[in-house]
Amino acid sequence: MHSVSLSRSGKYHDVKDFLAVVVLLGLLSVVLLGRLIGLAIKYKTDVEQLLLTLEDLTEQRDALLCKQECLDGWNKFGCKCYKTSDTEFCVSHGADLVVVDGKEEMDFISGWYSMYWLGATDAAGEGTWRWVDGTVLSLDNPSWSRGGPQGGGGKNCLRRALEQNQYKWTDVSCDTMTYGLCEQNLIK
Repeated sequence: MHSVSLSRSGKYHDVKDFLAVVVLLGLLSVVLLGRLIGLAIKYKTDVEQLLLTLEDLTEQRDALLCKQECLDGWNKFGCKCYKTSDTEFCVSHGADLVVVDGKEEMDFISGWYSMYWLGATDAAGEGTWRWVDGTVLSLDNPSWSRGGPQGGGGKNCLRRALEQNQYKWTDVSCDTMTYGLCEQNLIK
């Protein structure tokens, strides 16, 4: 059997080699971390660029689809067609009662001079108003007449009403005879 004897200088040399390896591994780790950060930044930039391209292509597609014309008797606003009629007519023409998506659309439909149904109801749950597409209609929307729905079990349909020379929304009985405002989306 061989026995290894280390001198004092040998131990020092071993510690020096060990420290050199640790420093080398530390530097290698820093370089690898820097490369990973660089790849993450490049990946994030690539994803952001792809998302911008997708958004641009979607807008171009929508613009092309919006060039379609509405059927005779319908009025066009943006990528949608509108007509006052009964609900059965709306559905038979691939439309539904209007879902007001924003101020611009509200301003557009406010130019119509009749009282008509809008596409929201709280029939499924008193006080929880939903548009026909399932989205929630906020109770604090400034378009509500008298600051919000008046409620009551018999007032489950949304209708446009004239209040102080402005058209607002009001909740009324669904049995009230009136036409609805049909909305047909040109982008399907």
